[in-house]
Amino acid sequence: MPILNLPILCLCFLGAQSLTKKGDVNAQLGNANANQLGYNPDDVPTETALKDFSGDWLFHVRTTSCHGDAFDNGANSYISRTFLPILSICSVGLLCLSWKEKREKEVYRLDEKNEKNEGRSEGLPDSQADESSNAESQGERSQRTSQEKSKRLFHVDFARICAVMCVIFEHSGGVSYTHRNVGFGLWWALPYLYVTSGMASMMSKSSIVGYVMRLLLVFTVGTLANLFADAVTHRDWSHDFGNTIFQMFFVVMLLIMAPLAEPLRQALRQRSRSDDGTAWSTGWTFAFMMLWGTISCAALAFFVRGFTGDSEIERTFQDEKVSRWIQFYAPVLRHTPIILVHVGGTLFLSLLATLVCHDDNTGVVGWILLAFSYLQMIVVPWDQDSFAHLVNLNIVGMVTFQWPLAGSAMIARLVNAYWPFLLMFLCLDSMPDMWGRCDVHSPYSTWERFRMFLGEFTLVVCFIAGAFTPSDPKKVTPWLNLWSLYAYCFHVMWYRLFGSPYGAIITFASIPLFYFLLMSDKSSKPDSGTDGA
Repeated sequence: MPILNLPILCLCFLGAQSLTKKGDVNAQLGNANANQLGYNPDDVPTETALKDFSGDWLFHVRTTSCHGDAFDNGANSYISRTFLPILSICSVGLLCLSWKEKREKEVYRLDEKNEKNEGRSEGLPDSQADESSNAESQGERSQRTSQEKSKRLFHVDFARICAVMCVIFEHSGGVSYTHRNVGFGLWWALPYLYVTSGMASMMSKSSIVGYVMRLLLVFTVGTLANLFADAVTHRDWSHDFGNTIFQMFFVVMLLIMAPLAEPLRQALRQRSRSDDGTAWSTGWTFAFMMLWGTISCAALAFFVRGFTGDSEIERTFQDEKVSRWIQFYAPVLRHTPIILVHVGGTLFLSLLATLVCHDDNTGVVGWILLAFSYLQMIVVPWDQDSFAHLVNLNIVGMVTFQWPLAGSAMIARLVNAYWPFLLMFLCLDSMPDMWGRCDVHSPYSTWERFRMFLGEFTLVVCFIAGAFTPSDPKKVTPWLNLWSLYAYCFHVMWYRLFGSPYGAIITFASIPLFYFLLMSDKSSKPDSGTDGA
């Protein structure tokens, strides 16, 4: 049998060799001449040696180190400036088509209504029958809503807690975890944090003022903690205050998005409460939709014309002294038009959906928004484009919390049944040769960007669909949620005071304290559901 398998193995080897551009290099890896190529299988390969495998499109990569300063198809290429308008028009067109109700459901509902009317016409007048029918439907709707809200969203709790743990790893000396995408952390940690924040804004029962005040309190506590560490360690924080704010810029994003997304939040809520499916104060919703539509169209026009702010930004930073934080992130401003298309376009599409989408088709809205964001990341790359993308995921979290993705139940069932195969797919899709924050600085080639964001897209969809919903029999999530809030605010302070690994050890060592402080608190009800704090 081994002899019979030998021809098959040879054919497989020849087939793989034909798919590579450097088949002659790969063919020599198995013989004694491998050392002449600068690669020894027993040694750790260098980046130069890894580039010799760039022709192997499956197991090796061309982008061995993610810098994000060069792409095979940059943001200002002809392809990008053609693709983005087409993507925007197609997204609007798909949403406009969602106003139609499925014909089968129309017929079914008409027959069902006729049957109910015939049954009630024997004992009740038409007016009383209509009132009884409306009361019954409202009672079923309120009962279904209360049941949904009473169910605790454990996957949101676990995602928030675990994402904060990953952030602690990254900020407390464990950068290699993210630079090697250990545990697929680049694909889920920050995306889940932004998605859960969008869900939390929809779950929050407080007004916009109360929501912003709580965010301001969290921002103040975290920033003061970092400032205390900078003062003790004598870091020149006055000329680099951005690094004092550091991780709290995430809260700054939430503070900015809170008023910008408030019309969408109100429209989604009112849309779910109204019997006729109309959006919140339709006039206001239409006005904000037109505002974001105008901004997106203007930004798209600038982008198509190839406008960038390179010269102005470079001249400003050459003539003026700015902090290292601003110098590092200021190049993002070069792509202001595409940022406005990315984020403003998502807000426009979401508001448009609240006005035109039929109740039967709300499940497709999330898919359209995800496609609008992820296709831009693959086809129209630019350095540090993840910031706009993550803000989009925050909006997607809001929309999909109110309007679950179509097919969520099926996705959840399949993932729960076949999760080992999903794990193997993610392992194959991952690129272990690639090093760096490849979520922030996208890979060079379109194929590698596709693989990078395919893994993230897969995990984001599974999370939104509820496929990763665990249980909490020991009731640990209520007090771990509070610990994660504390840890997010103070982990940078502990790291700057005590370094690695002691800063992270101190942060994680506080977990038992929260358990002992809150275990006797009978007022907390773990099964009451997350409150969106």
